[in-house]
Amino acid sequence: MILIPSKKKKMSHYFSPTHTSADRIKKLFVSLRNQNMVLQTAREVFSPENIDKGTEILINALILPSSIENAYFLDLGAGYGPISIWLSKYLAFHELTQQTAQTPPITSLNYKIFASEVNERALWLLKRNIVSNKCGNIEILPGPFQDSVEKLKSSNIKFNAVYTNPPLKTGHKNMLELFEAAADLLTENGFIQYVHKKKLGSEGFQAKLLDIKPTWNIKTIKKQSGYHVILFSPKPLNISSRKSSTSGYF
Repeated sequence: MILIPSKKKKMSHYFSPTHTSADRIKKLFVSLRNQNMVLQTAREVFSPENIDKGTEILINALILPSSIENAYFLDLGAGYGPISIWLSKYLAFHELTQQTAQTPPITSLNYKIFASEVNERALWLLKRNIVSNKCGNIEILPGPFQDSVEKLKSSNIKFNAVYTNPPLKTGHKNMLELFEAAADLLTENGFIQYVHKKKLGSEGFQAKLLDIKPTWNIKTIKKQSGYHVILFSPKPLNISSRKSSTSGYF
């Protein structure tokens, strides 16, 4: 077992930037939508014992942009990486399935996934999980996402899709700041797809999103086990043509 160094025994929250308590690494062996992942977790990160229900529901309902070639994706609040790593594996699988005996091998579609996370312990685990799952197209954005906005803008990066199981326990004010920052970095046809527990104010938060972007479209596309999966976008989306197959095949 691997021990994370520690100086104090005080427990902190998963959304706290720093953690000092020692803990043992745990491995999760996960299969979601025909993609297998081995994920290292630890105490004081979000959902260390298993993939939480909200993230599982979001991944199972995840939709893709109309084209993934040269696309930029954002995993907002990536934690130890289940969404980023699943997406990386899924898109790599898509590239392989496009190659047939009648066509030459395709070149890389040059998409990139950005994983934003503030929790230093989760970042440490995320780096390990990216390497162990062989996901070379994920770039980590450490620290508060708002601190990365100017760098992304200066690099002319606009996101085709943003996926998030947001940190609900930090409050709607903090969540709105995160969503507003992400919304300002969307392409014209981009979208934010997120999951929100109904009992933690799903409907009220949707109203607040429309207060900051009153001309945008917002739609609940799935309800399951008390969770809502929601799309927030500048334009209405044709969901049926963009949802990726639950079987793992396009």
